[in-house]
Formats: sequence, structure tokens, C-alpha cells
Amino acid sequence: MNRGLRGLNRVVAFVVGLPLVVVGVAAVLWWTGTLRDVWPQTPDVLDPRRVQEVVDTGWFGGVAAACGVVLALLALWWLAAHLASPRVGTLRLPGSGADGRLTLDGSALGGHVAEQARRLPGVVGARSVIDREAGRHVLVSTLQVDPDADLPSLADEVATLVTRARDVAEVPGLAARTRLAVRRRAGGSPRVR
Repeated sequence: MNRGLRGLNRVVAFVVGLPLVVVGVAAVLWWTGTLRDVWPQTPDVLDPRRVQEVVDTGWFGGVAAACGVVLALLALWWLAAHLASPRVGTLRLPGSGADGRLTLDGSALGGHVAEQARRLPGVVGARSVIDREAGRHVLVSTLQVDPDADLPSLADEVATLVTRARDVAEVPGLAARTRLAVRRRAGGSPRVR
């Protein structure tokens, strides 16, 4: 999920959530009778005949159908946006031009980086993929690390590995994000040096 979609999710959650909280608090205050202290025109009971009058008007059916269609289209768009994967299939390399196109398989690059990372001392598992985030390619790696590993030197070796992958691939603007997950000791608490 990209940053824009996460921001939209937060805005929609706020726009929908705030009125629900206000209505919920108002309903509790109305039920306890304290809403009348804040708003003297509060009715003692709700009259459902007023709702029936609105529903019986000629314009209500068309407006309700139009709102339903708009909400359904927004829901489909929202679902489709969440189903889209940020994974990059192929990367276009420098040198592509009118004579031909140079591409690199993103999963092959990620697999190669993970394979090289597994060879580093202290790394017991690795996974790397190329994602598209905020308009740029990002090499995202997760390394499972032994609890006895020397994390500062491992971080330096990972930085060297990422730099080498960036130089070999020659992907312009390739960023990297690496997560070191230190495994727990069997029967003991996790330890990081």
C-alpha cells in the first residue's frame, strides 16, 4: 500500500469516525437525559413519522440510488487499490533506447541479494524484493539474524551488499530498506549486542 493510499485511509476513517463518535455520545447523553441540559430543544421521544414523510417524497428514491451507485464505485476503487501489489516485475535499465530495451527481472535481483545476504556471518535467513514506493524503486530486505551476531559489523556488510547490488543493477535512484530481525534464543530471552 503506498503512502497516498495510507493517507486517504486515515482521512476517510476520521471523516466517518468523527460523526459516528458524535452521534454515539449524543445518543448516550439523550438516553441519560443530560442532552437536554446542553440543548433544550431535545425531544423526549423520536417521531418515526417524520422519517416516513421523507422516504415517501418523490426525489428520495433517485437520490438514494445515486448515492448507492457512488458508494459502490468508491468501494470497488478502494478494494482495487488495496489489491494492487507494489512489487516490481521488470526494471528498465539505462541504455534502453530506440534500438532496444534493456530490462532486469526485479524478482531475480531480489533473490540474488537475499542469496548473498544468507552468506553473511550471523544471517540465518533472508528475503528481498523490489517494490515501487512513492514513485521510486526500493530494495526491501528482511534478514533473520542469529542472536550472537555482531550487529554493527553486519549492518556495514549489508550496506556494502546493497551498494554492490545498486551498482551492478545500475537502476537509477534505487533506494534500500533493510530490517534485521534478531531471532530469540531457545528457552531464553532475546539478546542484542
